[in-house]
Amino acid sequence: MPNPTSDVQLSIAAGELAELLRGTLVGPSDLTITGIAPIESGGPGDLTFIRAQSFARHWPQSACSAALVTEGVEVPDHDPQHRAIIRVPDADLAFAAILERIDPGTHTPPPGVHPSSTVDPTASIHPNATVGPNCTVGPRTELAEGVALIAGVHIGADVSIDQHTLLHPGAIIADRCRIGKRCIVHPNAVIGSDGFGFIPPTNDQPAIRIPQIGTVVIGDDCEIGAGSTIDRAKLGATRIGNRVKLDNLVHIGHNVTIGDDCILCGRVTLGGSVTVGARVMFGGAVTISDQVTIGDNAKLGGGSIAMDDIPANEMYVGIPAMPARTALANYAALRSIADFTRRTDKAIKHLNTAVGIEATKKDAPHNRHAPNHTTDPAKSTT
Repeated sequence: MPNPTSDVQLSIAAGELAELLRGTLVGPSDLTITGIAPIESGGPGDLTFIRAQSFARHWPQSACSAALVTEGVEVPDHDPQHRAIIRVPDADLAFAAILERIDPGTHTPPPGVHPSSTVDPTASIHPNATVGPNCTVGPRTELAEGVALIAGVHIGADVSIDQHTLLHPGAIIADRCRIGKRCIVHPNAVIGSDGFGFIPPTNDQPAIRIPQIGTVVIGDDCEIGAGSTIDRAKLGATRIGNRVKLDNLVHIGHNVTIGDDCILCGRVTLGGSVTVGARVMFGGAVTISDQVTIGDNAKLGGGSIAMDDIPANEMYVGIPAMPARTALANYAALRSIADFTRRTDKAIKHLNTAVGIEATKKDAPHNRHAPNHTTDPAKSTT
């Protein structure tokens, strides 16, 4: 089977790479690195990374020729005669730096408007912007320098997209939305869909739709995952801060505010008017109820459901979300409930049996062979 990284052009000696990363080389400096691969599936010439001790155990069986290793991680059975490890402060950061240097990037059409696309005459398209095949650009929309619409992208009216933002096929940016610099919007993401606003039905009337006349404002250097949706506000704006990263299938409700540098993993759902501070991290499938506030630097474990505010700098998990220490103690107790119940039932049965025997002893005559002292006047000798 061909190496999936074989198309990546890389040819560097281990010693040169160690010098470039300011790492410590343990192994031959002239070993040539030609590819990058996972530790389990790589082959000769490939570079991998070892961030923790759990990864290091795979090194003896790995066919990779070299590895970036986080300082402090012990690598068993390393052969410095034939393979190289490069110790660095953080293997993940070092590996990311290498990937950035060799990243082939995303193929985009050349600057200009493809003949198959439709651009409103009032739209403003920078000469160095790209509008690829089958795109639509609405009235009064502005695409800044370096903006690229790869293919099949719909941009509504009065939209503003700043410099060097990339929109993948199928992305939709609805009317009046604003996107900052150097953002990436992945396939089929929808920015600016209507917020879910209805007056509930009653016996006398059906549900009544509340017009959503606000917008969405996204900061610089954000990434919106494939199939994710960000609803426009009812009034004002749904706001996404700078450097926010959304995984695939994330849903952001109307009037949500997300601070800078937050990370939301796949299938996170934020209800309407949620406020999220800076540098918050959500694991996969986290759900936040309407109008909840999450403090700066908070973390929520995957699958958690937050129904109340979460303070800054705290780690919460569970349903409903609670401090991690409390949740883990509860989970530990929960795992022993079945065994505890069985032992309790058994003890109760033993106790009932013991109580029954004791009750029987108390109810029985003290001496079965003692004479009957019941007085019968007919048999009395007195």
